[in-house]
Amino acid sequence: MSTPRPRAAVAAVLITLTLPLTLMAAPAQAQSPDRYEDQARVVTNNKRDGHDLARFRKGACVQRFAERQARRMARQERMYHQDLGKVMRRCNLSTAGENVAYGYPTGRRVVQAWMRSQGHRRNILNGRFRLLGMAAARDNDGTMYAAQVFGRH
Repeated sequence: MSTPRPRAAVAAVLITLTLPLTLMAAPAQAQSPDRYEDQARVVTNNKRDGHDLARFRKGACVQRFAERQARRMARQERMYHQDLGKVMRRCNLSTAGENVAYGYPTGRRVVQAWMRSQGHRRNILNGRFRLLGMAAARDNDGTMYAAQVFGRH
């Protein structure tokens, strides 16, 4: 029996555009969710620095949606996207996007995988996005699920 491979997907909502994508990589032992989140946030902002883009600010509302999404995916042991229209309404955003993944052992590794995918990379390097919510949660088997929620007021 083969080991399930990590997967990542993205949905970007820019006005009315939605774009889903999928990535896969080999699983390994994951960090604590708090360390994972912190590391992914730092690496994500470092990627923006390297492209002369403003660093993301942590937005309380998008952070809550990222946390909720990571916990739901881990609880259900499946990766999927949330309704970004709801995120935009509740957080009073003009645009929003999301990257999701599972099975990546560290925050650094998940961001590296997202950066190798055109759609994920587009979210991370989108100059219109100013806010970032970053969350990670572990399922009962120890697999890490991650969610990034991007936005702009």
